[in-house]
Amino acid sequence: MVGNILDFRLGGKPVTNAAVAVEAGPSKIIKALHEDCSKVVTASCDAKYTQLNAASYGLANDLDIWIKVLANRPELPLFETASSEFVLAFLNNSQGQYRNAFKGLRLVLELVLQGAYLSVNLVILSEWLKSQADTLWQVILDQDKGVFAVRYSRAFFPALTDEVGAVRTLAETLYREMSECTHGNVPNKIPLPKKIAFDEQTFTLWHEKVRTLRLIINFTLAVRYLTGLGNEARATAQPMIMDQMGHFEPVRQMFEGVA
Repeated sequence: MVGNILDFRLGGKPVTNAAVAVEAGPSKIIKALHEDCSKVVTASCDAKYTQLNAASYGLANDLDIWIKVLANRPELPLFETASSEFVLAFLNNSQGQYRNAFKGLRLVLELVLQGAYLSVNLVILSEWLKSQADTLWQVILDQDKGVFAVRYSRAFFPALTDEVGAVRTLAETLYREMSECTHGNVPNKIPLPKKIAFDEQTFTLWHEKVRTLRLIINFTLAVRYLTGLGNEARATAQPMIMDQMGHFEPVRQMFEGVA
């Protein structure tokens, strides 16, 4: 793969091993890769994609607001890492590093849902923060004990309980699709170009997945935290929550002061 990618950049001489790379000059290879990424950035920033890029980057803003209103929570480092990883995934997509861009979305999904799960499992949270416990996706989505379990939603936001099943299905599907890129499967749902070059189909598909991810993340965090926020924190989050979740009647009622 490396030879195929770099062949056309170095005078027709494929870089297939360390010796050839040294002879060609590592700095030349790095600069060539940077130039190709820069060309993709130019295409990704075309005016016709302005709204698409802005909408997706909105997830970074959402996460920053959640981080602000959850500032004293012990699981906050997971959400802070998720925010940073999303910005990196956004950059990867803009540079044509599509596999990494989709892998990044999976990591963001894992981190946020893990944070919500660990928020009610403080012993495991302490172990996780000390690198003594792992993220287990099947546990996070467990129908009886996970973040989309009926028991979980009833404990924190009972009025949204009827919606958790559908969002759980979205999370399962998105995770499975992103895993194609993480594990190197033969692409089925996500086409991946073999070179660093702009690919509109893959570029726009990534943004579609972000739209789904944004709903899952805001729903998950709203179920877990929204009813427990103080007045000031709730006011801070209100514009973002209403923009992203105003179509859920219980959410609208909360901000309208209806029990």
